[in-house]
Amino acid sequence: MNKTLSKTLVFTDSDCGGVVHVANIKGGVGKSTVATNLAAALARRGPTLIIDLDVQGSATVALGLNPAECRSSAWQLLSKRFSGSLMSNQKHGGLFNSIRIIKRRIESFLMSQIVGRDEITSMAIRVRPCLDIIPATSELFNGVHYLHLQNLAYNLQLCRNYYKYIVIDTPSVWNSLTRLLYRRSDLTLIPVTLSALSTRSLRDYLVNVKKLAAGNSRVRIRIVKNEVFGSSDSAMRGKAVTMQENRAFLDGLCETIMRRNGGGLSLLPQSIIFDMEIPESAVVRNAQDAGQTVGEFKQYSTVAKAFEDLGKRVQHVFNSIGSDAPDRRDVLLVQSTAIAVRFAAVFIVGSILLYGKTLADLPAPRPVAPQQITQDQTQCIECRFAEGETMHKLAKFAICRFSATVPSEATVSQYAQQTIDIFNMTRLAGEAHISADKVPPGTIVRFYPPEMIGQDRAKRLGPVYQYFCTVVSDKLAYVTGDWCERGNGGIPPHYGMDVAASEGSEIVSPIDGIAYIKDSQDAGRVVGVVRDGMVLLFCHMDRRYVQSGQKIHAGEAVGTVGVTGHTTGPHVHIGYGIASSPGGNAIVLGGTSYRLTDPKLFFYREQYLKSLATNN
Repeated sequence: MNKTLSKTLVFTDSDCGGVVHVANIKGGVGKSTVATNLAAALARRGPTLIIDLDVQGSATVALGLNPAECRSSAWQLLSKRFSGSLMSNQKHGGLFNSIRIIKRRIESFLMSQIVGRDEITSMAIRVRPCLDIIPATSELFNGVHYLHLQNLAYNLQLCRNYYKYIVIDTPSVWNSLTRLLYRRSDLTLIPVTLSALSTRSLRDYLVNVKKLAAGNSRVRIRIVKNEVFGSSDSAMRGKAVTMQENRAFLDGLCETIMRRNGGGLSLLPQSIIFDMEIPESAVVRNAQDAGQTVGEFKQYSTVAKAFEDLGKRVQHVFNSIGSDAPDRRDVLLVQSTAIAVRFAAVFIVGSILLYGKTLADLPAPRPVAPQQITQDQTQCIECRFAEGETMHKLAKFAICRFSATVPSEATVSQYAQQTIDIFNMTRLAGEAHISADKVPPGTIVRFYPPEMIGQDRAKRLGPVYQYFCTVVSDKLAYVTGDWCERGNGGIPPHYGMDVAASEGSEIVSPIDGIAYIKDSQDAGRVVGVVRDGMVLLFCHMDRRYVQSGQKIHAGEAVGTVGVTGHTTGPHVHIGYGIASSPGGNAIVLGGTSYRLTDPKLFFYREQYLKSLATNN
């Protein structure tokens, strides 16, 4: 290897470079194929190194090497610490540089386990112009412990001094080595095929990746759709439906990136899927058999162009995160800092002259949450917490309003925590820090449509749920139980719709009709409003304002929300029945039997009648 490699940027001075980690818990998705061909594409942009940490040595073999004959091994990156080349510093000359070289040599001799001894550049094998590899050998079967990981992190940082791009191929495992590479790399690529097994495995894999990323802001991933078949005459046309479903799943994945500004942190949503597909092609297999990259084997093939496109996308990601990467351009950093200091000084002086007050006197703008960018501001729900109000209750209210679904407790907790995180990261100076257990009274919290639940159901049933929430006077009412005729997972059938509200909130009839009252061990105190052979029931009531046979009008209160009968909390159970013969899930009011059915049908009926009246 050329020990005097220059750090001069090859194409543009904005090309930052970085470390790419290729990983997936599932084998057979083309990790080594992606690693080697991506590295070949990046090598046309600058010095590139492949580190093969997969004991199978697929990347090593794909580039024409025999692991058994290699003089060096990626295991050495874990077993010892290396030293950076001193040759690259000799061109600067001068007394100071000579002293620094002597100091480095003494440190290397006395403290080789800390600063390293042998030069890291001696490890790499040149396989193509501007493309080196540190191959995998059978030594990678050895166990890895904490000190091995620290050595790898140290050596990886050294490699950054000599290569613009570093591509790391890894085995299909989730262990301490994988987690370290997630944290130490600038970008992790996760190749995935569009098969059912691959995407199902990816769902579970991303759960662990998300947990890791939660405590490591530098973790950044992109998913690459690999080996995608698409020819119209393919014998695998039956896979088309599954592939479309998996595409939809992948396209819905996104991450939240943070940007710091004067007022705090701004959170921005960003897709983690590269909008491209690497096609399935025999060129890949034939190139690997020949020990070549696809660009060498068939330069103008579709798959070769796809890997070239992948290289450009990786380069774009590196350029967009250049400020977060390890410092590789000290001069530019110093110049940028100097310019920023001058600009800040001018701005401060200008503020004093124009406004007579310093920036410290001016209120900082509130940082932006990701939903503020992607969602219409009129869609958010703003809540001022009252004494005794809990985050769990308001989070459940918001998620039920947004998603028109009855979420699990785990989903509510996750949504509440995301809301808390957004508030705390974007709060202004002087605003209280909130938690799941403590939200000071008077705190205003904004809830945004949840990203973890699909919005298709909300579009269809949102108006229905909103309609039934207006039956009670509580502005924080939400649907907490829906019609379930046959039960679910051992839970008995639920013949109605539950609307949670504060105890004592008034219940309003949405229709004209004749009221009837009834008491039941399960339903508690009941009021039914009968009209045109149907009944609308309100159960678990506390107070009742009406008597049987009383005529009422739409918009008139019939009673209040209570906890009578069998109930786990204050809510009104809304039932809807059609006049029919007795039996089954039927209720008798005023001598007439009503068979219970889904209350949503009542809403659709009312909307239909309203449209007829409007058209006439």
